[in-house]
Amino acid sequence: MMRRTVGFVLAAMVAMGGSEAVLGAAPAGALTPPPAARGYWFVGSDGGVFGFGGAQFFGSTGATRLNRPVVGMATTRSGRGYWLVASDGGVFAFGDAVFRGSTGALVLNAPIVAMAATPTGAGYWLVASDGGVFAFGDATFRGSTGAITLNRPIVAMAATPTGRGYWLVASDGGVFSFGDAVFRGSSGAIRLNKPIVGMATTPSGRGYWQVASDGGIFAFGDARFKGSMGATTLNKPIVAIASTPRGEGYMMVASDGGVFSFGDATFAGSTGGQQLSSPIVGVVAPPVRTTPEVAIFFYPWYGRPDRDGEWRHWEGNGHMPPADFAANFSPARGLYSSTDPSVLSSQMAEISAAGVDLLVTSWWGRGSFEDKGLEAVLVAAANRGVRVAVHIEPYVGRTVATIEQDVGYLRSLGVRDVWLYGIQGLSATDLAAARSRMAADVRLMGNGTNPTAYRSGAFASFAQAAGLDGIYTYDAVRYTPSDFATICASARQANVLCSPSPSPGYVANRTKSSDAQVVAREGGARYDATWTGAIDAAADIVSITSYNEWHEGTQIEPAVPFCFPDGVCSPGYEGAYNTTGAPASQGSYLRRTTLWSSLFKGL
Repeated sequence: MMRRTVGFVLAAMVAMGGSEAVLGAAPAGALTPPPAARGYWFVGSDGGVFGFGGAQFFGSTGATRLNRPVVGMATTRSGRGYWLVASDGGVFAFGDAVFRGSTGALVLNAPIVAMAATPTGAGYWLVASDGGVFAFGDATFRGSTGAITLNRPIVAMAATPTGRGYWLVASDGGVFSFGDAVFRGSSGAIRLNKPIVGMATTPSGRGYWQVASDGGIFAFGDARFKGSMGATTLNKPIVAIASTPRGEGYMMVASDGGVFSFGDATFAGSTGGQQLSSPIVGVVAPPVRTTPEVAIFFYPWYGRPDRDGEWRHWEGNGHMPPADFAANFSPARGLYSSTDPSVLSSQMAEISAAGVDLLVTSWWGRGSFEDKGLEAVLVAAANRGVRVAVHIEPYVGRTVATIEQDVGYLRSLGVRDVWLYGIQGLSATDLAAARSRMAADVRLMGNGTNPTAYRSGAFASFAQAAGLDGIYTYDAVRYTPSDFATICASARQANVLCSPSPSPGYVANRTKSSDAQVVAREGGARYDATWTGAIDAAADIVSITSYNEWHEGTQIEPAVPFCFPDGVCSPGYEGAYNTTGAPASQGSYLRRTTLWSSLFKGL
């Protein structure tokens, strides 16, 4: 089954309408795996589609009589489909692209010249040459130049990575920004040799390129100039540009299908030497896709006197078990010991059933309580088909040198995934040197504790410089679901994996009385919103915060209503997802995780 856009799956897919809706659409079960990142499609004015490299052909209107010529195309976020748009606003959907509406039946003031898809793939915008914008599906209208007298016509548009804004560009290079699109500069005040014909954005959304019909390139913001055709005599004019998925290059296409690639763009073929039935008008590249994984943060630090000689992590902040304990929720399985094999076995069964692939277990260094219990965690997880990653916490004395030693030790135990919490204070240069000495089969994920650095892309750049394989957010308080799109776009540009962390909520005032932060669960709405944000950001790994961090109230492990001796009562998960009573409410978040995991992985 294809990997669909989350909001529409949950709501049950709306029926498609219109004669243009599903030309050539492949049945869900017949869809092939995502194409490789290298490659591109371009489209002719008759709707003929040409795919090169990993860009697979899903259909075209090349054999269909059109009312008006095709002027552009856009791809779905999966890379398993695309839309074509004609100058009258007729939209044609292929593969897993879903028809959301068109202007084909409207009388337009000016012809449609381009389209852009939302990051979710559940909607798109069309723009006319007067700058009039038409929004369909989950695309939101943010403004237009339809009521403005322009110096030159609009020729192209691009969407921000969040989907909450877009840019329009005119043939004189003038740029118009709407929503959260930020103006980074233009060629509107420059005397151009040839008119601008297209634009493309960087994955971060903090920059863009413009291309002129002679192949001249103008770079703004964090878009880097990688070369141009401005000094070369072309057989035919350039008509469009597309950036590579990681934003380190671009390819431009001429009206005869000649392709010119720069930076990390790879030439995969062209129609430059063929006789075409119509000129080429647009080009797009498939997005980067990885095999989706679901991870969950796990805490093996709980202890009981009868097994471990003392209470561990249930006590603290003036609370004394068993009648009173340091948490705002009460576990359905009671105050357990993480060294109890029967407890671990039942926990891993729940985690596996929820569709989790990777358990990220908290670890506080050699000889710690968590280290002594690691083997039991590895065995219990393996028995349920769950892989284990170790979460190296900021233990006393942690340095780059100790991390390097830790990775070697953990690998000797069979651990190939290591997640590093709070490493922004360490040297990226030292980390990169240590990484070069580690085994190649170890994957390193890094976390920083400064959300501003995540949003700006600075932490993704740090991770790239440090030789890390990816970044994760973990924090359940300081990120909104919409932050994830920007963070993952920055990660893609830095060529590292992105793992945003959905969480059901946060409350820790019984554990840390000074912590007044509360993120309400809202009956499960917060969990759903953060999952939606993670999936819509095209996450590589979704890392859930958490399975059983009871101290901070982020857990999804089953809970029951409970009243503490001080009179504070916890409702448990009563009411979550409209469930009440045991066992329905107790396991509500785990069941919801099963649903989200399936949607994310396209099962």
